Amino acid sequence: MVDPFFNERSDQSEVKAAIIHDYFFAWANVIKATAKRFHNNKIAYIDLFAGPGRYKDGAKSTPLLVLERVANDPDLSKMLVSIFNDEEPTHADSLRNEVQNIKGVEKLRFKPVIENGDAGGYIGKWMQETKLVPTFSFIDPFGYRGLSLGLIQGAIKDWGCDCVFFLQLQSHKCRSSQSGSWPSYGCLVRS
Repeated sequence: MVDPFFNERSDQSEVKAAIIHDYFFAWANVIKATAKRFHNNKIAYIDLFAGPGRYKDGAKSTPLLVLERVANDPDLSKMLVSIFNDEEPTHADSLRNEVQNIKGVEKLRFKPVIENGDAGGYIGKWMQETKLVPTFSFIDPFGYRGLSLGLIQGAIKDWGCDCVFFLQLQSHKCRSSQSGSWPSYGCLVRS
């Protein structure tokens, strides 16, 4: 089944990408001095529902926007461990191709990892069981599928870990009868 979501970037998706992009770099600038001293000069960015990297209309999604800027940052290009996941195999393959084409991606000390798995399954379990370096996690499922309290706890359990998640409620029968619109909620959770 073809997912029409990635045909054209909506205004809402553009705003969401700008929020995540700006917040990540503000977070990274606060965290990087301590990460250099106490965390083996590493910070991480994890996006568990990363998508294909680019919309069919050519607009870049959050993973590409973040990696492009990191590739041109002398400090962050040496520090960032990036992990991207999408449950849809074609999205993960597309993202791999898009990441390889980023100008300057070869300057990254750690090659971006792109997985194809169930964020609520083994990836969530890995996050719960692994000691994370300071990590910014972005969790943006389509509805609630894959989002669990354990996943969020795993994302924020260690020092310097922040998690932003968005809930798209349009896939559920919870539309407000007054407004007629589908609400979307964002939430920041800090360790």
